[in-house]
Amino acid sequence: MHRSPSAVLALALAGIVATASAGYAQIYTRKNANGVVEATNVPDATDFRLTYPGKGTLIHSRGFRGYYNGQYDPHIMAASSLYNVSVDLVKAVISVESEFDQWAVSSKGAQGLMQLMPFTARRFGVIDAFDARQNILGGVQYLRFLLDLFSGDVSLALAGYNAGENAVARYRGVPPYKETRNYVQKIMGLLSGDMGSLRASSHPPVLASLTPAPKPTPKAKPVPVRPRIYYKWKDDDGGLHVAHTPPAEGVVYTMIRALD
Repeated sequence: MHRSPSAVLALALAGIVATASAGYAQIYTRKNANGVVEATNVPDATDFRLTYPGKGTLIHSRGFRGYYNGQYDPHIMAASSLYNVSVDLVKAVISVESEFDQWAVSSKGAQGLMQLMPFTARRFGVIDAFDARQNILGGVQYLRFLLDLFSGDVSLALAGYNAGENAVARYRGVPPYKETRNYVQKIMGLLSGDMGSLRASSHPPVLASLTPAPKPTPKAKPVPVRPRIYYKWKDDDGGLHVAHTPPAEGVVYTMIRALD
């Protein structure tokens, strides 16, 4: 029985979504040299593109204090200059993505200040997504790519950053995802100086400001706690595995963030 490429894709995605949802995976697709659409939750090549978006729930690090004292400004300025992206735009993205928490992760595996998904991090040369400089350079390079792709349209670039560029292209505009539209609205509100767009959100007002807030004098200098990342999966026999490194390509796993 002959099936159209779209029907094959739908069947493939149905199988992946059914097995990957428990692992909080995202779905990536590509068309191979034979014109067949391939779908995977673990992309192993750069021509895969995010199809079904969602970064999950933000999880703050144990030492998160809820304010920004400007410590990442040198990296932001360097990345802004290198990739010709507005400093204000970079700070607004970081504010909404992680609230300037270097060690933040999401329930779906996004990491660091600009909440890079592992595949996006690899795509833009980021080896350690918890390294502030690498994370910012990778995230800003992705913003530059999206701005170029969408002819400088900031709203579309932001939608692409949240939902993936393919979703924006497919809908020819900001996708009709509630998460994505709220995301774009929050950041555009920051850029226009409309603080009211964040008052009803989970972001503290101090983080809505693009101007670094003064740092209170602490009794003792806080020491950042670097999270440990574990990967949990089951083998074909149902055996449970937990390790510091991910399993082989194609195996659905859950990423666990733990603090000592």
